[in-house]
Amino acid sequence: MPELPEVETIARDLAPLLVNRRITGLRAARRPPVFDAASLPQRTIVGRTIRDVGRAGKFIIIELGDDLRLAVHLRMTGNLLYQRSSARVPYTRATLDLDDGARLIFADVRKFGRMRVVRGDVRSGLGIGIDPFAKELDARRFAELARGRKTPVKTWLLDQKRLAGVGNIYACESLFYARLRPIRRVGKLSLAERERLLASLRRVLLRAIRHRGSSVDDYVDAGGKEGEFQKQLSVYGRAGMPCRRCGTPIRRIVLAQRGTFYCPVCQR
Repeated sequence: MPELPEVETIARDLAPLLVNRRITGLRAARRPPVFDAASLPQRTIVGRTIRDVGRAGKFIIIELGDDLRLAVHLRMTGNLLYQRSSARVPYTRATLDLDDGARLIFADVRKFGRMRVVRGDVRSGLGIGIDPFAKELDARRFAELARGRKTPVKTWLLDQKRLAGVGNIYACESLFYARLRPIRRVGKLSLAERERLLASLRRVLLRAIRHRGSSVDDYVDAGGKEGEFQKQLSVYGRAGMPCRRCGTPIRRIVLAQRGTFYCPVCQR
């Protein structure tokens, strides 16, 4: 599933192509519906001019003015592609026609991805938590979010209602650089450990954004190109391979039904 760096990459790519373009048409799949049940009527976006393109957690946010937004969640196999030709795109789930003749296409082979038209505050409208890059998120706020929680820190990092945007890849990588074992209880982390984890998380996410995300499965950017950060992963997907820091074989366990990778020596 595309995580924060992949979604941020797509949003940055689309912004200069879409801003000030008017949506002239919309075609969307109904079986299963690509617009989720919580969405405002999808036709409300037709005729609107795109004001900005950004990100909230794992959602791509297309700003349409008057406090109206189109939110796109790619889920496991979704792709949001900008196209100037009329060539058919396999597994198309929704198409937005633009006033310059271009199209924004949402393709999704497994049909899990969703779109939603929302009005007002994005975080409350989408039910997501604070962004890892939010200025108000510091070690103290981290402690408030984690207080009393017995959840393993790796599982807690994946809870989108608390911290929005982090997925399996970057949770594993951030814990490695913070030297924290994934099974540690998040509520028991010390102040120094919380500060280290937050700094590590932001550093890993920024590096991944610079390398345009990680293409370990189906992710491609808005132009259909793969990311590059998968070549720099330290633990994720490297079970049995030597740790890049100490040489110890990387281990894989399962937490909350997700494969979790760590170094048994570097992460205590």
